[in-house]
Amino acid sequence: MNLTLMGAAREVGRSGVLVELDDTRFLFDYGVKLQDPKPVYPLPIHGYLDFVILSHAHLDHSGGLPLLFKGREPRIFTPTGTQDLTDILLRDFLKIARMKKQEVWYENHLKRMKRNVQTVDYEKETYFGDISFTFFDAGHILGAGMTYVDAGTTMVYSGDYKDTETKLHSPAKVDKIPTADVLVVETTYGNREHPDRKALEKEFISDIRSVIESGGRVILPAFAVGRAQEIVEMLYANNVDVPVYLDGMAQDVSEVYLEYPELLRDYEELYNAMKWVNWIADERERKRVFDEPGIVVTTAGMLNGGPALYYLLTFRSLGEDLAVFLTGYQVEGTPGRQLLETKTIEIDGNTLDFSDSRIKYFDFSAHCDMHGIFRMIDKVKPQVLILNHGDPDAEDAVRQKAEDRGAYVFSPKAGETIDLSKYVKR
Repeated sequence: MNLTLMGAAREVGRSGVLVELDDTRFLFDYGVKLQDPKPVYPLPIHGYLDFVILSHAHLDHSGGLPLLFKGREPRIFTPTGTQDLTDILLRDFLKIARMKKQEVWYENHLKRMKRNVQTVDYEKETYFGDISFTFFDAGHILGAGMTYVDAGTTMVYSGDYKDTETKLHSPAKVDKIPTADVLVVETTYGNREHPDRKALEKEFISDIRSVIESGGRVILPAFAVGRAQEIVEMLYANNVDVPVYLDGMAQDVSEVYLEYPELLRDYEELYNAMKWVNWIADERERKRVFDEPGIVVTTAGMLNGGPALYYLLTFRSLGEDLAVFLTGYQVEGTPGRQLLETKTIEIDGNTLDFSDSRIKYFDFSAHCDMHGIFRMIDKVKPQVLILNHGDPDAEDAVRQKAEDRGAYVFSPKAGETIDLSKYVKR
């Protein structure tokens, strides 16, 4: 068995792992890294491809899937709930690419992809020929799954996972995953620990109330999938008593979340929060946001598009007392990272100065940290450990510590192939 990282190799984004057996070839994920001037995909897949295991909907794991349907039609297996979210994100990706006059893939490839998707419930063993696989709840976003594969050699692909509780999800079911010969594990936060979630939420709500009490307004840029819903639920649960608005693609995603109560930690609380928040349907309703102090939860989470830019522009022009609280990791090179580090942002060719505004980052991550990574390693007990989906500093921190566990540890570059038969002893 050969394994090749086609992307997310010493980097975050464009995940893709190719597994080759004697007569079968399959992929874990095939994503995209969104950056200017054009998106970057994993390395191309040449030749036949039997099937794809899609861990979850985020574009850095799903955004390149339609490319696989140029001249072939592999099956796609994914956990229940993921296909609905993937469809929303891919269509939005295509719309934005057209606006920017970027060539990505064609809509007919997306249609061919959709008819080849098969959803699978968690903890249900599924077969493709002699290969079996099972998804386990990853606690990351709705429908995210960690995958156990038995192809003679056993393997676990973590995808993105969160092993502690959040407002939306119970912890990843790491304890249910069997031991395996090979583990491919994400290392996004491999060189750090997350802050205590409850303490962070308390600080977040306290800072919001401080802004509102001074007559200011709060913009909460949030990822459309998962983060926006969690932030609204958090504001509702803490009885924030000013108008709260929800804008952008997060509205469509929220509708999907409400269709899968069995996949949520507390469906009733999310349902009530979504009835409580004010949904912005059009430009006329957006103007209501400026009538009085309030809070806007809106995409995009890294300020690289979406209604968040409209609110930044408008509030800046009004000279409002403003706070921008970033609720997700800001990738280097994104407008959100620039705002966080310099208190400036480029919008429509103009540099806006937010030096008199409150800019702050809250680490509401949906990924595991170093502790969670090693909890997975110690549970799976792999003979071969392959690190992916992490910047070099994060991967190196995990590799140095993991080498004491007795496994062969690899932190491969994109395109580097590992012959697992050289290292796995049966």
